[in-house]
Amino acid sequence: MQSVTGRAPETLLSDAYRHFFSSGQTFSQLQNQVLQDRLFTKASEANGGVAGRSLAWKLFLTKPEPLQANLPPRSSTLLEHLRESRRNYEKLLTEKTKAPDDLGRVPERLTGTVRNLTVNDPLSLHNENPWHDWFNSLELKKTILQDVERTFPDIAFFREDEVQDELTNILLVYSLTHPSIGYRQGMHELLAPLYHAVYFDSIGEESQIDTDLRLLCSRKHVGADSWGLFDTVMQNVSVWYEWQQPDPKVIGRRSQASLSGHVHLIIPDGQNGIQPYVAPIVKACNKIQNELLKKCDPALWKSMENSGIEPQIYGIRWLRMLFTREFPMPDSMKLWDGLFACDPTLDLALWVCVAMLIRVRNDLIPADYNGQLTTLLRYPSPPQQRPPGSPTHTCILLQQALFLQMAPNPASSATIAMENRTAFNIPIEVPPPAPLRRRPQLPPPQASQSGFGQRKQDIEGSSRLGHSRQPSTPTIGIPEMLARGLLERGESLGINKTLYSAVAELKRNIPDIAANLMRSPNPNEVSFPLEDENPVPPWEPRSRLEVEGEVANLKKRDKRLGDALGWIVDTLLQDESSAEDVQRLQRKRREAIESLAYVRDVLISDDLNLDPERLIGEEEALKRKRKEQMRAEESKPPPVTTVAPPLPVSTIDSRTRHVTERAFARSPPRPTSGVQPSPSAELQQAPPWNYTRSSFSTPTGLPPGSLPRKPPPTSTGTSRMSGIVKSQDPLGAL
Repeated sequence: MQSVTGRAPETLLSDAYRHFFSSGQTFSQLQNQVLQDRLFTKASEANGGVAGRSLAWKLFLTKPEPLQANLPPRSSTLLEHLRESRRNYEKLLTEKTKAPDDLGRVPERLTGTVRNLTVNDPLSLHNENPWHDWFNSLELKKTILQDVERTFPDIAFFREDEVQDELTNILLVYSLTHPSIGYRQGMHELLAPLYHAVYFDSIGEESQIDTDLRLLCSRKHVGADSWGLFDTVMQNVSVWYEWQQPDPKVIGRRSQASLSGHVHLIIPDGQNGIQPYVAPIVKACNKIQNELLKKCDPALWKSMENSGIEPQIYGIRWLRMLFTREFPMPDSMKLWDGLFACDPTLDLALWVCVAMLIRVRNDLIPADYNGQLTTLLRYPSPPQQRPPGSPTHTCILLQQALFLQMAPNPASSATIAMENRTAFNIPIEVPPPAPLRRRPQLPPPQASQSGFGQRKQDIEGSSRLGHSRQPSTPTIGIPEMLARGLLERGESLGINKTLYSAVAELKRNIPDIAANLMRSPNPNEVSFPLEDENPVPPWEPRSRLEVEGEVANLKKRDKRLGDALGWIVDTLLQDESSAEDVQRLQRKRREAIESLAYVRDVLISDDLNLDPERLIGEEEALKRKRKEQMRAEESKPPPVTTVAPPLPVSTIDSRTRHVTERAFARSPPRPTSGVQPSPSAELQQAPPWNYTRSSFSTPTGLPPGSLPRKPPPTSTGTSRMSGIVKSQDPLGAL
């Protein structure tokens, strides 16, 4: 484990300070020294670090004033910028790390303020309770600390508790001040080298060194200076850590279109103009391989494209970590010196990736997918031995990236290949691909003679020739012995012959089996459209019924599309200034634009099958569904109240008695038996028109078969008289 807990000697730090601010060199001259690897001498490297590196980074990352690039830098300007950055960090750290009740700092009785316990209480469920953010920040701090504890495990400096606490606070402040990005894994490896460089150059207050140098490298403000450098670097690197679409209220205020009177839709050329959100890191990786590398080295690009290498596999780690995983720490810091000096916006990092790919082109082009993936994820280290005074391989890589940026063409790539041959002894010619290793195949078994029968014939033949020992067999391995034993055993049992015949039969029946599988026996379970076996020729005129049906379907579809367009226009015409919930309105507008795109696709494709979920937004669909349910409930008939029927009124029917007596007089006498029929049975068997249940009537006791039928009406007078009688005697008393 490396030990880098030392600090830079004050003498070396004073030399670096005079070289930057007192030698009269301009910014441009310092940049050239970085590219030539002459900014720091060999003597500057001591105690596991480089004296003055943090001063160089503060100088390069601080934006110079206009027209100051060709003038020597001034320490007073840098010191003023650092003082402002330190004040901001202390303010944010105090604000983000104190509890909402601020217990233990200033008592409420001294400040005279009274907390609203309904809102400011740890147990309160109020939406504006500040304790919610406090608890979330504690969880975020635990997550950050887990990553910080694993930062560069081979360096003892980052195992110290004080260092880990300082790194955690810096990352916490940055994450809370940039909620759109938050904290993402990999940020701790960007902060760690910055913090180490500042800590290595720090000077105590008791030092007798130059005052400006002591203030620039104050040990008291190591955390604040590290946060300032990290915040400046993240201004250009944070886009590679974005994982979701930014809030339109944050980035789209200047481009916010007024939709009060007109609808402005920015749709690029083509039918698929509205495209989903793609993370910027994915765009950057695709640009590296599919644009920049394709221009500079078409052969390498074609090889990687044919192998199926996705640029995100290697590009995300290279860009987010700024190459700290691909090179050792000293080499990575050399590369950072050039990046911060030449291009603080870090756009040059994309060309550094291209130069890295060209350097290992001889390993990538002849390899397959696995070989290319191994080379990219385990980037090979160049030879450490180099002539004295020559720049390091990272400085050469930076020079090649600048050269490619100025001239992106195959000629530049060929020049870089020749330079790599000179500097690192990398041949220009691409080696041929390695031959593929194929497994040895066994000879096919012969069905006529198995191994067992063949050996038997060999033994018999040798005995006939007078030889007493078996013929020698070549030495074979254990897998071949097992395979041959299985074949011989199967031949002796007759399994091989049966298996061969079954395979041959299966091959003959494959077409019939496929035909049966393609046709489903149940037409309701068909998962794909079946074509008509007897299609109607296109020249045959269609019937009127078919034409009318098609027109009706088109009208029905157009009506639904018109309804959807009405909702889309109403949604897009809503004004944000009068909206209560701007986020909800923005979401509805996005849904409206998606529905508009779907309507466009339907009209272009002339499709009659519409997807109702894509015609309108989710909120509008729920609203219409509720309206339909309310309309269905209103159209239901009122419930019918069941009323008990009235009790029957007892009446006396004299006609029934009269008819019964006449039938009794006409019927012949019946033989009397010993069993008397019950009156209830006679009443149940009597015809309905000759009997009316009444409590006043008495059963006659006549058998049901002897009763005569009801005579039909003989004249209108009789019916009229009967009607008169019925009307005058409704109760049947007469």
